[in-house]
Amino acid sequence: MSYQLEVGARSIEDVFAAHRGGADRVELYVSPNEGALTPSAGLVKACVEARKKAAINIGLFAMLRPRAGDMLYSKTEFTTMRHDQELLLQQGIDGLMFGILTPEGELDLPRMRELIKHNEGKLVTLHRAFDAVRDPFETMRQAIDLGVEYVLCGGLAQSGTWDRKMLPDLFELAAGRIKMVIALGSAFKTENLPDFLNNTPFQEYHIVNGYRCRASGMKYRPDMEAAADDHLQKGMDAVEYLEEEAVREIRRIMDTHKRKK
Repeated sequence: MSYQLEVGARSIEDVFAAHRGGADRVELYVSPNEGALTPSAGLVKACVEARKKAAINIGLFAMLRPRAGDMLYSKTEFTTMRHDQELLLQQGIDGLMFGILTPEGELDLPRMRELIKHNEGKLVTLHRAFDAVRDPFETMRQAIDLGVEYVLCGGLAQSGTWDRKMLPDLFELAAGRIKMVIALGSAFKTENLPDFLNNTPFQEYHIVNGYRCRASGMKYRPDMEAAADDHLQKGMDAVEYLEEEAVREIRRIMDTHKRKK
């Protein structure tokens, strides 16, 4: 079985870089410093249309998360999620990524069911809310019962590293019923990937360390020093983008490892 590679994307250019680098699908999102939030309907529509025009085969998923912080949502926040869901589905997205928890660290099953009910048969990923649950095994069973296709897991550890004792047991529980997608965090080093592939059974990976910065193309810049809390002004000198070669290197390692098996 081929390894599946998912990467984050924040623009049309990122989607094409992901495709050229060999990714199988992307997660469209905004606000990386807030843990990834819902992208605009305009961005999703533009990416769907660009994919169609270029006739490229790459899956497009979108994050459904209305704010930073925990995944415990008020009535009004859940209403926002439903409105965003409707808008994103109208743009032709392939799937959505979401997760809602109770105060006790369990899946909010009634709200999860409602989102899935209105998801028009599109694919669903339980995002990294999974890393914040009290009982990952019970949550995995619930996700399977809900009909979720993917569970995005950062390793069940604060550092996003691998819990090599728990994850294989979760994989065994999930096998054949739901796909576990392992997130390789920002601290992940590409040279360590062969070791992961050799010592774990997973086939689905999500990378978040493929972003780089380029200098802004602005010729005029205000001669002023940004205040410590002025994040807009402090970010005017550079633009982040998904590096095609970072994606390609991951793909190359995965393909080489597959041939050796």
